Amino acid sequence: MTDVMTPAVAAPEDRPARTGSRWRAFAASDWGRTFALVFAWHAALTAVAVLFQGSLPVGEGYPVEVLGPDATLLSHTYRWDAENFHNITMGGYGNEATPWVHAFYPFFPFCLWLVQTVTFGKLGFLGVGIVVNGLASWFAATALLKIARHFTTGERAAWLTVAAFLTAPTAFFMHAYYSEAVFCALGFWAFLFALRRQWVWMGLLLIPLTATRITAALFVGLCFLEFFRSKDWKPRGLLSWHLLWFPAAGLGVVAYAVVLKVVDGDALAMFHAYDTVTTWGYHQADPNIFGTVYRELVASWDALASGRPTNWQVLSHLLPTVGLIVLLASSVYAFVALRKDGIPLAAFGLASFVMFTLNSNVVSVHRYLLPCLVIYVVMVLAAQRRPALWPVLHGWLYLSTLVQSAIFLLFVSGNWAG
Repeated sequence: MTDVMTPAVAAPEDRPARTGSRWRAFAASDWGRTFALVFAWHAALTAVAVLFQGSLPVGEGYPVEVLGPDATLLSHTYRWDAENFHNITMGGYGNEATPWVHAFYPFFPFCLWLVQTVTFGKLGFLGVGIVVNGLASWFAATALLKIARHFTTGERAAWLTVAAFLTAPTAFFMHAYYSEAVFCALGFWAFLFALRRQWVWMGLLLIPLTATRITAALFVGLCFLEFFRSKDWKPRGLLSWHLLWFPAAGLGVVAYAVVLKVVDGDALAMFHAYDTVTTWGYHQADPNIFGTVYRELVASWDALASGRPTNWQVLSHLLPTVGLIVLLASSVYAFVALRKDGIPLAAFGLASFVMFTLNSNVVSVHRYLLPCLVIYVVMVLAAQRRPALWPVLHGWLYLSTLVQSAIFLLFVSGNWAG
């Protein structure tokens, strides 16, 4: 009897040990460490917002009719375009009173709706937003950590790449009720799967990516070039059924177009939405990107020369222009340092530069630069190859953290932040 009972008595004592071991293993893993880092980052942003939001002057981006006059723990995440994503989550695209919401792609609102449904509506919409963005930013940071190891050496470099990402001037948009975190998570993991030659997983992520933002085309191109690189740049290597994943990636945006055709009668309403808002009139397609860049350089110089540039000058001209210069330099260095292996990253950066300047302006481009992982990988790679640049890298991280903090406070107060 004793022998029979002994396993039954010992098993409960063993289980906690095994559970503890699993938790220790998780805590020591990439997933566990990035979770701790990203959680601390979100907590820090929340603490800053709670500390300062009561004393900041409220700007037009604060939707009092939705949030009420009193700030709450997460109300700082809901500013400007957050209201459009919320409206889509609650009512879809069929509201004739808000035709401009068609400019906002559906996958992020779908994620919000899914979490709200799974939680049976018990979690408020702000809570749903922080859950979605918390998970997505965790996934994005983990993917970037693993991507960095393909191009840099040593754990220090890999983690500094993640640090460069989280301290980017507009990284706080992954904390806000915006689609940045979901977009970065899908794009980074798609590229990571391409680096691992796991084409099916890559393709399955590219489809929802194109239903998240129009700039998903850049990641489709990045993954295609990585696919081509895996074939040693030989055209006959493209004779693989995996090549079909790249045109299939467009199914996400095609599905969105079908939805718009059904509910609005216009399959291209995502583009025509810009004509419904007078304040978006500055968006005009212009293939003369050199003219656009020249105008922005002049505007940026004027902002600096004035001695006291306005918020609009800094956030819609100066900061985006500096970001584009960094993107261009990073793209060139990726090719110089990595040669053929750097072609996908270099082309991704150059294509991003072109796409972001095709609209005759660079307003909000500093936010669009956030998913451009070539910047983070290359700045760490450059420091590794030239040790004299380590102080420069650390100085950049410190400066970008200060810039992010300043822009975040503008965002929290409802002022223009991009």
